[in-house]
Amino acid sequence: MSSPSRSSASTASSAAPEDLRARRRRETRHKIHVAAVRLVERDGLAQVTVNMISAEAGVSPRTFFNYFPTKESALVVVPPPLSDEQRHRLAAGDPRPRRVLHDLVDVLTQQTDEDLMLPGGRHHFRAMVRIASAHPELAALLHARFDAFESELTGVVADRLGVPTTDPLPALLTALAFSVVRVGLHQWSSGEEHPESHGRDDTRTGAGHRDTDEPGSSSLAAELRRAADLLRTLVPDQPE
Repeated sequence: MSSPSRSSASTASSAAPEDLRARRRRETRHKIHVAAVRLVERDGLAQVTVNMISAEAGVSPRTFFNYFPTKESALVVVPPPLSDEQRHRLAAGDPRPRRVLHDLVDVLTQQTDEDLMLPGGRHHFRAMVRIASAHPELAALLHARFDAFESELTGVVADRLGVPTTDPLPALLTALAFSVVRVGLHQWSSGEEHPESHGRDDTRTGAGHRDTDEPGSSSLAAELRRAADLLRTLVPDQPE
């Protein structure tokens, strides 16, 4: 039988590569998405092909299809999937509704900030919204993905509360948390933008680089925190 210390070391060493693989997959997924948005904004949806997106992102078409089934799906990638750690945090813990709500808000705001503050930032987000608005099929896909993600979260919340998914409480808590993210995103995306910041929108910058917001404007993290804090003033957390 192995000693506890050796077992712990083995667990840590196996977890680290898994975290690295997950991060690299996230970075590659985002790189393909940014390339797709850039090309479609420049050339139009009908003119852009999977091969063009793959070349722009620096990946093979085979790699593209490992992440997205179509070019349309590469354009609409929000919301990103929950990580195992985020899913565990939402599924376990205090079942009191206010505590569940605040955990939901924390997870969703963290996830949104991390995903949208990869290279591309505010300019990229605005471009994605413009493209989706100009193509009804993309707008429908975007709404369908949000609906599916909200339904998935509602199921996780229902399990934590110990109630069926038909109970209105899980859906209400999830909708409130989504509202915080929507308000934060709206405030951030409608903020002032400096033209020189557009040069930062480069798929080859490296997704490990955190694209900061423009001087004089609020960061996405700040706007998400502001919206979350406002909710907490309206629905304060319960004392331990």
